[in-house]
Amino acid sequence: MAAAGMIVPAIESRPSLVGFGWLWEAYQALSTCRAIGMSVGPIPWSAVQLYADAHRLSEEEAWLLHRVVRHMDEVYLDHVHSKAKAKAK
Repeated sequence: MAAAGMIVPAIESRPSLVGFGWLWEAYQALSTCRAIGMSVGPIPWSAVQLYADAHRLSEEEAWLLHRVVRHMDEVYLDHVHSKAKAKAK
């Protein structure tokens, strides 16, 4: 709809992510730290903290990083596990 020039309220009211690209970059880097065995595991808390320390993040930035990584990882792991369940059927 938006490509056709129509105003889409959900798109018009979406939050700006300008200035938060570093969180995505951190998540991508931290994804390499997850344990992989019988299935894909979560990103360890310790890896997130090491990242925060290595990048000299403030307490507020480190808190945000932990929270965002945890929530992004939950979505990713739900997706991976649901794909695995569907494949097993």
